[in-house]
Amino acid sequence: MKDIQLITANIERQFETIETSIFSDDMYDEWRGVFEVKKTVVKKESEDIKYDLDIRLKHWPKGVYIKVYKHKALGVFCYVKDVAVCDAFLEQPPIACKFWKESFYFSNLLGLDQSRYVLMDGNEMQATDTQDCITRILACITETELIVKNI
Repeated sequence: MKDIQLITANIERQFETIETSIFSDDMYDEWRGVFEVKKTVVKKESEDIKYDLDIRLKHWPKGVYIKVYKHKALGVFCYVKDVAVCDAFLEQPPIACKFWKESFYFSNLLGLDQSRYVLMDGNEMQATDTQDCITRILACITETELIVKNI
């Protein structure tokens, strides 16, 4: 039980660092004031914590988000649930997000079912993994901005 509590406390600290960085790090200055963040945390006694941050910029097409999650694994990817948004903006047919019901990658990159992972065992998340997530969020923002502006 105590191990789960320690893991949960660590995951919460790491995700707080991610969320704080979005609103304060210099790398995100260009988008200051236009972030929307939805946080979902599921804690059950004697079980792993599940943590999701859904991040978007207010001017993006409706429903386009970057998901940073720790369920079993830790990962980052950009998605949308409306296939018509994929059709309107992406250069390729919509690709369903593995394990994410009714979600499609909002990206022109391939192989995202594997490359979205930061860590296969999210319970082992450390500061270096947190920094990796922060860097991947920036990469997702940059790609999404290019996709949205190129239409």
